[in-house]
Amino acid sequence: MKKLLIVSGIAALLVSVGLSGCEDTHNNGFSEKDRFIGTWRTAAGYPSLIEFSKNGSCIYGAAGTWDLIDGKLVITIPSYNLNDTYIYAFSNNDKTLTTTFTSNNYTQEWTKQ
Repeated sequence: MKKLLIVSGIAALLVSVGLSGCEDTHNNGFSEKDRFIGTWRTAAGYPSLIEFSKNGSCIYGAAGTWDLIDGKLVITIPSYNLNDTYIYAFSNNDKTLTTTFTSNNYTQEWTKQ
């Protein structure tokens, strides 16, 4: 009985350690934020380019910041008085990003450059 308890405890410990590394990473090993890093282009809308940097800064017609808050993309551009929240989804091996503006459901598709 004591051996069974020890084996069960070790198995539980291994499972919890193994699963602890699964949060916020994907099959490619990148975190959710890493998937955004780089320059994206859209065919619709102005500005047609957005660049996300690893340090949380972005260029979207002007300099600003970006973050993921509560599972949504938040872009802030002070010179435009912009503080927008988007629902997002990646597809095409993380080369396509679809954003939906939460205030009016306007959707844009972005392609990683």
